[in-house]
Amino acid sequence: MASNSTNITGKAKNLSMDPIYDTNWCDMPAEIKLECVGKMEFKERLSLRCTAKTERSLVDSQKIEFSKGEFVGDDQELIFLLYRANGHFFSRDPKDLNEALEFLKYIMKVGVFENLEIGMGTLLTDNEQFMTDDELFTAKNIKFEYCDFDNMIAFLRKVKNGVESIKIDLGIEISRRLAEILAIPLVQNANYWHIQDYEKTDSLYKVAQMWIERNTIIGTTFQVSVFGDDSFKKFLKRFTDRIVSKSEKRVRIRTNNPDRHILLERGLDDTVGIDYLVQFYRLIVISSEMRESEYNDNCKEWICKIDPDVYEENDSELSFELSDDLSDSYSYDDNNEDSESYEYDSDDIDSEPYDY
Repeated sequence: MASNSTNITGKAKNLSMDPIYDTNWCDMPAEIKLECVGKMEFKERLSLRCTAKTERSLVDSQKIEFSKGEFVGDDQELIFLLYRANGHFFSRDPKDLNEALEFLKYIMKVGVFENLEIGMGTLLTDNEQFMTDDELFTAKNIKFEYCDFDNMIAFLRKVKNGVESIKIDLGIEISRRLAEILAIPLVQNANYWHIQDYEKTDSLYKVAQMWIERNTIIGTTFQVSVFGDDSFKKFLKRFTDRIVSKSEKRVRIRTNNPDRHILLERGLDDTVGIDYLVQFYRLIVISSEMRESEYNDNCKEWICKIDPDVYEENDSELSFELSDDLSDSYSYDDNNEDSESYEYDSDDIDSEPYDY
């Protein structure tokens, strides 16, 4: 019997797997504990950090990656939805503002977000703790939708450099306060950013002027959807002495750097015409050596980045018109629809109290 046990032990040691430690958690060395924490999901980490000060320090020293984070709410409450690339999901609905702030501060410290979406009312606007806290988020892509303007400004000031894209859909409010956005370093250094449903005609020339003054790098892109068509005219008037070339769809201007030009493109095609209610524009910093033959004429590609509904609505209308003719030729199964859903267990919806 002893011989069999010895053989089993020997075989187990030769298996290719993570090591098994026959000891208590408290007796493990810190480096092994850190390995364990790195394999834990977010809820498990929260539970572990509540057990002792040493464990709290270990957990807090480890970053955790989220494929997506959503901070949503109104003037009364704030909800956190956190998604992991492996399919795990965590939801937190704090019972009051103080708990929400503590959780937000903790997320800022340990979270690394591929995508971060923020939409909330004025809940944090007048909170001095949030507005003055210097903790910084780590995020690659940020989107603001139905978000209080002052909250958005605060969040933009709390994100570390390195953001690849910023998407803003605030409508009227941002149209009145564009200068505050342009003064934020994160926006000034973003590779790509856009504003949806802007209501004034000054965005194009103001962004271009900022780029000229900052000698912005080649490839930087700004897009905007605007009600009305005067933005193009305002841009032309503002930079008359810098124009290199112009047409109905494009204007190219010089910057103060002979190596760089700024190209303004207007989204015009069979769907988005000159009289379309909303007009779409794209500004790009390009090389001064770039030829006109290298321009991309597929404006649908970049318009969909800011508002894919434009073409979806058109496609839907076309499909409706053709449906009568096609109904006799095709059949489909309602149970065979190709739709993506996010699966998670009810256990991931968290309501336990944690000390952050």
